[in-house]
Amino acid sequence: MDPHHAARERAASLPLDALSTRLAGDVVVPTDDGYDEARRVWNGMVNAYPMVIAYCRSADDVVDCVAFARDHGLSVSVRSGGHSVSGASVAGDLVVDCSRMEWVRVDPDARTARVGPGATWGTVDRATQSVGLATPGGVYSETGVAGLTLGGGTGYLSPKHGFTADNLRAVDVVTGSGERITADAERNADLLWAARGGGTVGVVTAFEFELHPLDHDIAYAESWLPLDEADATLAAYRSYQRTAPAESCIFPYFDTVPSTAAFPSERRGDPALVLAGVYAGAPEHAREGLGPVVDHDAAFASSFETMSYLELQTMMDDDFPAGRRYYWKSVPLATLEDGAIETLRDAAERAPSSLSTIVLWPMHGAVSEAEADTSPVVGRDAAVVANVEAAWDDPLATERTVEWVRETCRELRADASLAGTLPNFAGGSDPDADDVYAGNAARLREVRERYDPDGIFTHERE
Repeated sequence: MDPHHAARERAASLPLDALSTRLAGDVVVPTDDGYDEARRVWNGMVNAYPMVIAYCRSADDVVDCVAFARDHGLSVSVRSGGHSVSGASVAGDLVVDCSRMEWVRVDPDARTARVGPGATWGTVDRATQSVGLATPGGVYSETGVAGLTLGGGTGYLSPKHGFTADNLRAVDVVTGSGERITADAERNADLLWAARGGGTVGVVTAFEFELHPLDHDIAYAESWLPLDEADATLAAYRSYQRTAPAESCIFPYFDTVPSTAAFPSERRGDPALVLAGVYAGAPEHAREGLGPVVDHDAAFASSFETMSYLELQTMMDDDFPAGRRYYWKSVPLATLEDGAIETLRDAAERAPSSLSTIVLWPMHGAVSEAEADTSPVVGRDAAVVANVEAAWDDPLATERTVEWVRETCRELRADASLAGTLPNFAGGSDPDADDVYAGNAARLREVRERYDPDGIFTHERE
């Protein structure tokens, strides 16, 4: 039986009219004309067939959905932005879709923002920047706040202010038991700990973030280098990172030179190392702070510019179109040793897709200085985290492209890697909690079981 038909058959046995009547939002099932569109997510590699998709407009709607799932023995997944690379947001029988709960309320005096689970980072950034404030978000404005935060969250401001999850002060949650509770430093603190990167901890119906002053332009620079410069350049970057200022976020990445007028014709289509950096401090200090990036002798193309934080946050939007196939994994490296650099260079040279990249995210500053028990996320003591980010369009290339990611990560694991990985870059649905959260996995399971004793939430990493 094909999966669409199977989902239709199972949904037909449920009293869905009762659910639809109770919700302010819409309920979509496999027999509806809009079902195929409703089940789609950002990653074109994901092809799931949930029985029911419920669009919630309030926390009351969420409570009703959880009660319905409990009454009828359904597993639940939660979708907000729909950008989970693994497709975890549509993995359950019933998808609680919070995308229509998109709101942001900023308190400029308290420097906090309360955010609905359907908000994207673009929505948050516009609201906070209107009063000269910001909190670390991702690098793609259409990413959902919920997914990024519950997976840890790295961004350009992370060296200065920590992971996105480090700036999470409170959450309102509908638990697996159907309770509406608040978790903060005083109430249900174990649940707040889990929400700071631990994945699905229930249905979060509101996030509260700490905000930081940011009322000036941001400097961005990049230098494109031939691949044979990678070893010496990354060795120099390794030295720089030991004392890098917190305002500086330099993230080298391997990419394919685009076929555009901005690049020499003889370099187009070649693999290259890109030294890219953001300086979050005053722009007049950016050239000094971004020392390894600016005016690199070996660069065949380079740029240095200042822009608003909103411009910076949307700069990469066109690089991640919906419907493309994506598969990402990450490896935290204790040190960026010569062996790891060689592994990265070789992997970049044999990448099966010109759309794929390997990015090195720095873990210095506020990320490494946070207390170890701040969240379940591990890897804070890494020098860098290597994100192997495959993207491709041809479905026939899936097997070899996914294997390229896995093989690269296996090789990096042998090169002074640390246990665990960044939750937002954990690959498909195959990794379990031990792979991702290492020594924090057992504690995370205990928290999940406490608030979801019947296990109705499908977890990406059980």
